[in-house]
Amino acid sequence: MKLFLGDLIDKNISRKVLSSVSMVALAIISLDFIFTILSELSDLSENYGISDALIYSISSLPYSAYDSLSYICLIGVLVGLGSLAEEGEITAARVLGKSDINIIWASIKPVILVLILGVLSSQFFIPGLSQNSEETRLMKQNRISLDDGYWLASDSSVSYFKSTPNSNSIQDIVIYNLNDDYKLKEIKRAEEANKSDNSWSLSNLEIINVENGVKEYFEEMDWVDGPKEEDFKLILSPKYFSLTKLYENVSEEQSEYRQNLLLLEFWRKTLQPIFAILLTILAASFVFGPARDQKIGQRVLTGIILAFSLSISQRLFESMALVSFLSPLMSVMIPILIVSGLTSFMWRFKSF
Repeated sequence: MKLFLGDLIDKNISRKVLSSVSMVALAIISLDFIFTILSELSDLSENYGISDALIYSISSLPYSAYDSLSYICLIGVLVGLGSLAEEGEITAARVLGKSDINIIWASIKPVILVLILGVLSSQFFIPGLSQNSEETRLMKQNRISLDDGYWLASDSSVSYFKSTPNSNSIQDIVIYNLNDDYKLKEIKRAEEANKSDNSWSLSNLEIINVENGVKEYFEEMDWVDGPKEEDFKLILSPKYFSLTKLYENVSEEQSEYRQNLLLLEFWRKTLQPIFAILLTILAASFVFGPARDQKIGQRVLTGIILAFSLSISQRLFESMALVSFLSPLMSVMIPILIVSGLTSFMWRFKSF
């Protein structure tokens, strides 16, 4: 326990870095919110008002923050350690017997705490919130076409639905029931379907009998062929899945393209903590290394440029994994190896 908490000097460094990471996160989240709401204003309509745009912009912030967590830690550590260096506290810590390794470990501890919170959020909180906000937005903007919705086939029917805010709710369903010869028998249209106790119920249902043209209306009806839990795993975007669901789905997926999508998201989430810690050590090298005489504004600018460059390279390698021979694991590992090499180089020449 003492190894993690440290003494008063360690706690002071950790507190300063945690404060800086929090401030950087708040700044990035605020900027992301502003840009998101400005982008959504161009899509306002009668069904999608300013309140809907605000709700979507707010609910999309957790995923954006989690997606940028590594770079938030990079800039936060740069600012925190840079401030300590300018105030002379790094020098004082060295005089009191703290080595560079001790100081770096003290700066990594709050990053580990932030990463743990991020992993827990991505497992239990962020996927469902992201799915709900994105699907609700598309529904209200009426921007879901036949290509954007979801198709589901069973032995006796083919179903289409526009949106699924969560695994227990489906919006705008069309069900094409087939006879024994696999010819269209009837069409069912429902406003929504809700799941309760592992069974689906359709609401505001219209049934059209294709053979005789008769229409019937029902307020509620059981949906025997409704989607199962494993069906959602096959149709939803990988970013709507937690880490454990991604791991489960990879072995079950038949499509090579979707399997690569799942593997890419899985390795990106799994290796994000390692990437973030390496960026933290790299950030520390700017304080102890050749850039130690930079002012805090220069350090922030250096961190932003570095984060932006690494983000572009990371997206580039991820795209290559989907369209080329590069495996999802390697596409995630290459940026990590680049950061490892850059960190090693910066610390090797830190005395110059």
